[in-house]
Amino acid sequence: PDSFILGRETNIGYVCMENDSSIVDGIANVFPVFFYAVAALVCMTTMNRMIEEQRTQIGVLKALGYSEVSIMGKYLFYSGTAAISGCLFGYFFGTWFFPLVIWFAYSSMYDVADIAYVFDAGVLIFSLVVSILCSMGVTFVSCKNELTEVAAELMRPKAPKAGKRIFLEYIPFIWKPMKFLHKVSYRNVFRYKKRFFMMVIGISGCTGLLVTGFGVQDSIANIANDQYDRIQVVDINVMLADEVTEATERLIENIAGDRVTEYAYVMEKSIDLVTDEAVKSLSLVAIDESEDISPYVILPDERTGEVLEYPGEGECILTDKLANTYDLQVGDTIVFRDEDNHEMELKLSGIAENYLYNFVYITTQTYEKCLGEKAEIKTIYMNLAEGVDPHQMTADLMKEDEIASASVSSDAKNRFSSMIESLDLLVVVVIICAGFLAFIVLYNLTNINITERIREIATIKVLGFYKNETASYVFRENLILTAFGAILGLGLGKLFHAFVMTQVQVDQVSFDVRVLPRSYLFSIALTFVFALVINLFMTGKLEKVSMTESLKSVD
Repeated sequence: PDSFILGRETNIGYVCMENDSSIVDGIANVFPVFFYAVAALVCMTTMNRMIEEQRTQIGVLKALGYSEVSIMGKYLFYSGTAAISGCLFGYFFGTWFFPLVIWFAYSSMYDVADIAYVFDAGVLIFSLVVSILCSMGVTFVSCKNELTEVAAELMRPKAPKAGKRIFLEYIPFIWKPMKFLHKVSYRNVFRYKKRFFMMVIGISGCTGLLVTGFGVQDSIANIANDQYDRIQVVDINVMLADEVTEATERLIENIAGDRVTEYAYVMEKSIDLVTDEAVKSLSLVAIDESEDISPYVILPDERTGEVLEYPGEGECILTDKLANTYDLQVGDTIVFRDEDNHEMELKLSGIAENYLYNFVYITTQTYEKCLGEKAEIKTIYMNLAEGVDPHQMTADLMKEDEIASASVSSDAKNRFSSMIESLDLLVVVVIICAGFLAFIVLYNLTNINITERIREIATIKVLGFYKNETASYVFRENLILTAFGAILGLGLGKLFHAFVMTQVQVDQVSFDVRVLPRSYLFSIALTFVFALVINLFMTGKLEKVSMTESLKSVD
């Protein structure tokens, strides 16, 4: 008997799970950066607003003789404890929850052991540093600015900003037809520039994260269908025990009968692509120049999508994953090496679109001429007649001693589809987290907006505005800013998605990097849903605004 020593790298389950974890690893290297950025915005706006709200109290403390260090220490202690406690909770909860979700997704397809948690001290330290800088850093700068003023000035509230004309007022055909309350809303939107930019940046970041999450799903969800429905359209792949002979041909013809519409004999073997950067293994497919491979394998051009002409003598077609990895262009001369260290130089005549595994396509005549040895034909591509059960066909084939194996393409498609579906849960988790982050940003900025304008809101209530009129007066601005942020977020999301997909590199898998139109629509819709929910939730706070607040005006 023959003996074989096989490592884990030759086990398909091990290799598939390694590829899956590579996708997770790529996402994990990128997404936290965006979450940190949006969370930092929330921390900065909250602490900056808190210092401004307590300006009068700071003035009183300063008048009573408290030192600037003790006053500042009070607020630094508050922001520091909030940052540290929040960071610790998030670190331990995240380290427990997210790996558990991913492990659960993988356990539906792989027979895996119990999860082993790893608490990375480096991640904890980095998270603490970022949290403290965003929270305590802003608190320090805000306190420093306020404490430069004298106590008497601090105890007086800041005078409201002087009104200015906005740019829409210079466009009469837009401005004049507007209703009065709409004019007020637009004036408030563009009058408070700091709030405008903070809200637009926050909402655009959240919309961008949603677009990225949906885009990752779009890019990985259909690669199995694209591979086996548009490219490798062969029904059954048959491997012979020995090289094809006339007797084998007669056997195949008898088994095929009227159940097989067409079949072709091809050579499949492993070969190495030799470049200046690395040596990469791939599958060589060679067919006689008189045969037509298009009924079994379609080779669309990676750019135009048009079907490539099969290479002639001395030429080859390479799939796009390796071509893009090693920057190979049509017309380049590339080197291949077999297991006996024999090399052949071929001209690259085309780069074909492909999603799973790496292939190079040549003719058997090219192989024999370049390497000086006969092409070993041990593979048969078969297409079945309509209604024929492929699994029954493979069972009949496997009864023969001459057949080593027979595989159904639809089984490979289902296996890879299951692998990709296991990643859908991860993408859903990312989308949900981005949604919650959007919710937090909108809530925080809306709350600040109401707090800043509490006297203005009290005044319009005194003037007789009804409940719905008061709500629309305030929340119309939120929807306008949400629209600005969502539109900007679509562009940011496209850039985020492109960057994320450059980080998600899986050997022998090429992703269809795209964001479907429906993903943009879902992202915008979710952003507005969050905005409307926040508006509904904050309506109660508007109701609680006392009309006596309108009397507390600046002298």
